[in-house]
Amino acid sequence: MWLASLTLLTAQSAMDIDASFDAYELRLEARSADQECAVFTAVERDLLNAAIKRSRDDAVLQGASPAQLNQFEIRQSDAFETSCRAAFDLPGVERHRTEVLRLTGFDQARFEGREQGWTAQRGGVSDDYAQWSIVQSLSQGDANFGVFQQGDETGLALSLRTSLRPAYAVAFLRDTSREPYPVDMTAGGLLPPPDNDPVSAWSAPSDRLVRVFATEALSVQRAGELAPAAGAPAVGFQFPDTLVAQLASLAPREGARIDLYDATGVVIDRYWVEIGALDAAMGFMRLPRMAPQSTAATDPTTSN
Repeated sequence: MWLASLTLLTAQSAMDIDASFDAYELRLEARSADQECAVFTAVERDLLNAAIKRSRDDAVLQGASPAQLNQFEIRQSDAFETSCRAAFDLPGVERHRTEVLRLTGFDQARFEGREQGWTAQRGGVSDDYAQWSIVQSLSQGDANFGVFQQGDETGLALSLRTSLRPAYAVAFLRDTSREPYPVDMTAGGLLPPPDNDPVSAWSAPSDRLVRVFATEALSVQRAGELAPAAGAPAVGFQFPDTLVAQLASLAPREGARIDLYDATGVVIDRYWVEIGALDAAMGFMRLPRMAPQSTAATDPTTSN
């Protein structure tokens, strides 16, 4: 029975979050309380939804289907009964608020994925140079991808060091209107992942991908500020800001790819971005900053 198997989800995921059935249930309890009684702020709600999405992701990887999870969540919501006065003291609500409160004292947080992760950095913005606010290191440090900031300017960019001469870049990600759930491109492990990159194991067939073109090349100076520390000359490309929300809406387990093209339209390099906990990293950046506890923290749902 699926429910019995779901109760066995006690192993910690590679994101180092509590992937147990109990944690999933408590998050659903907190969401029901919030839907009925508005117990959370907007950013607390976003972080809760990010945690629930990762709980669902872990369940799918353990064998549950999205349809089964949808039915389970509906049953949990229908069974929820409590007064709004009592809702604030429910275990799921208290647990989530404690997890979020812990994060408010940190300027930096690491959101681990299954293969790659996101690092979010608050504060310390300079008017003189660009730096990453949210970044993922790609291909074992060959490139950086994420949201940068310089003064009041922000943008989404890829920056790398290469002896090649890419002319433009294109991001490819699942078209959610044509493919509602990510596809296991390895057929349950029978096939190698595309490009032999484990991040590419969950995606969508080529005819069900959305293409997003980079809007401009980064200046040499900005590319150098955002690229890995040393190596070949730095190059980079900036993407539309709307791509951030598109990526964050995807499943944590899936990957999006970025192809680099030369002036003749030939692909000369490729990188895979793991969606992971991008939505949680974005929520972290919006949290109020309190008196610092330390300089860094891990995923906002690490508490057991």
